[in-house]
Amino acid sequence: MSAALPNPAVKAVLKITYKCNSRCLFCRASDYRDPVADEPAETILKKALMAKARGAGMILFSGGEPTLRRDLFLLAKGVRTLGMDFGLITNGAMLGNREYLDRLLALGLKYVHTSLHGSTAATHSRLTCAHTFEPVMAAIERLHGTGVELHVNTVIARANIDDLAAIGDLLAPFAPITHKLCLAEPRGFFEENEAELLVQPELAGRAACQEVIRTAAAYPGTGFRTVIEGFPLCQIRTALDSVSNLETHNIIFMSEGFEDEIYRSDHGQREFPAICDGCAMRPSCPGVYPGYVRRFGVVGLRAFRQR
Repeated sequence: MSAALPNPAVKAVLKITYKCNSRCLFCRASDYRDPVADEPAETILKKALMAKARGAGMILFSGGEPTLRRDLFLLAKGVRTLGMDFGLITNGAMLGNREYLDRLLALGLKYVHTSLHGSTAATHSRLTCAHTFEPVMAAIERLHGTGVELHVNTVIARANIDDLAAIGDLLAPFAPITHKLCLAEPRGFFEENEAELLVQPELAGRAACQEVIRTAAAYPGTGFRTVIEGFPLCQIRTALDSVSNLETHNIIFMSEGFEDEIYRSDHGQREFPAICDGCAMRPSCPGVYPGYVRRFGVVGLRAFRQR
């Protein structure tokens, strides 16, 4: 059984659709669902060529939900013809179809980033408004041992914060695999579903750090790893070696479906309140989502002392 080691290739994320067959309560791309039309395949492959010219060796198709593109296989073949690898950032629903997934594997699929937001179908469906728990689990089982680099994302919400350990235990048998615990960004559909979702970031960070410590002790040497994304570093002090972001995945470039160019990836919309000014970690910290600054101010933020 081959181990899926992190692929060192420079990666570029291309958003190829904003259509989606889920309606996640925390979706931050909801504003783009209807106004932004899908780009033609020719435009997408031109962007892939731009990325290659800047040193990228892998294209990650994202969205929305990229598997809703009927020409996804054509796009994958086009990227391979350019001499590049490809991967998916997907909700995993279509990958539960064995024939569909096998076609992607035959084309050379190298990387999958999917999502699981509960250890049961009920919790996962509550947060995604879609019955995708079983397809996602079927896809993870099928991908296990194929050599595809596999990452599974869980957005921390009020409905699943007590379920993180159970989700981790569900994923651990499929190592090598990364379980990413992500702070929800308060924009998009989040604003409509705050009562269902909102967890004070300090509390979410504490739960994420506890899960990093727990799984490191429970599954040493297996290739199973819990990582954390989205938090200012002061809220995950005990897990700083487990930070995950675009850079740690070597995702250096990105292009939205409404952009003509590819751009350097970044941390998105973030702020640094005044308390951050003297923090020793500020140069490496992503900052705070503006929505949390509005809701909590500096509650839960504590600057690292200068040494």
